[in-house]
Amino acid sequence: MANAYKALVPQSSHDVVQGLIQKGFAATATENVEVQLHTKRNNTVDLLLNCTTNRDASGRAIGVIAIGQDISERKEVEMEKTRIAAELQTFIDTANAPIFGIGLDGLVNQWNKKSAQLTGYSQEVIIGTSLQLGMIVEEFRAPLTSVLEQALEGKESSNFEVGCFTSSGDRIELLLNVTTKRDLSGAVVGVIGVGQDVTERKLAEQEKTRVAEELQTFIDTANAPIFGVDEEGRVNEWNNKAAEITGFTSSEVLGRDLVADFITDDYRAVVKEVFENALKGQEATNFEFPLYTKDMRRVDVLLNATTRRDINGRVVGVIGVGQDISERKLFESEKMQVAQELQTFIDTANAPIFGIDAKGKVNEWNNMAAQITGFSRSEVLGRDLVKDFITQ
Repeated sequence: MANAYKALVPQSSHDVVQGLIQKGFAATATENVEVQLHTKRNNTVDLLLNCTTNRDASGRAIGVIAIGQDISERKEVEMEKTRIAAELQTFIDTANAPIFGIGLDGLVNQWNKKSAQLTGYSQEVIIGTSLQLGMIVEEFRAPLTSVLEQALEGKESSNFEVGCFTSSGDRIELLLNVTTKRDLSGAVVGVIGVGQDVTERKLAEQEKTRVAEELQTFIDTANAPIFGVDEEGRVNEWNNKAAEITGFTSSEVLGRDLVADFITDDYRAVVKEVFENALKGQEATNFEFPLYTKDMRRVDVLLNATTRRDINGRVVGVIGVGQDISERKLFESEKMQVAQELQTFIDTANAPIFGIDAKGKVNEWNNMAAQITGFSRSEVLGRDLVKDFITQ
């Protein structure tokens, strides 16, 4: 008999089968035991086996009857499931994203290496504790609790932001997807959370917001008129200085066509061309044009028109930084008027007046000088006064 079962049974199952046979002969009840048997095709099958005592008519034990169930396919399925579960656990443990699990009792039952790395809390410290053990920033605790409770009811959440504190007290930001965890029967057994560390992105966004706010403050408070237009020429930026020199508040001009509503007819075509060129990337510097104020006064502006782009480099408008040169223009006009008046005084004076430059060349010759000498202005201007007109 020994040879019979030993030929069929692999070495690893010898002791198990021998024990079943002995119990069968001893009329001892045997439990289902898994064993392997060799087949004629040189492979093995898995059996769920029990042995029953075989008795004769007088009740004497004369042998053993083994009753088996071929569970080879089931064993393969179980082994495959075990393999997949092991692979999944390895994936979770080594994933480059924080992954945690929470049971129905609200306690952590999964905590991968990335979670430990990011937070500084090891598996030994976290497993079996509440996730909110001083780790979650207070403002996020109630929303996170709600999200986890909803997931336990089958209502999953994605892209939920939560702030956490590390073991060293630093703050990190996570973007979470919270998924309901179910068993083979579909019953909810917990929650799985998969996160993404967005701390650097949040810091970059905060810095970007800070810089944008500083830039907006600079624009608003700059001691120069600054305005912007979109691709259609409509005002989308109008700082305090622009409001001050024109009398139009930002609320009065935003959304309106700058050229059509605020530039005089004689300059509209030129200004429009400057803006259209800037929208093509051809910027303009020291471009002079007039704006008219709310009370119809003229304000002369010296403008730099710069192409405005979004973060992707796409042209979205034009930003204009100006300089109010109205007073300078007025001063230049008055200076020119004084110069003209002086020239008229010189030309019409009742006395000969002439002037020479540093080289002795005539550069001024009034009417009286021409009258008494007979030399007209055109005849003497640029000539050497001493050599050409003074006697030896």
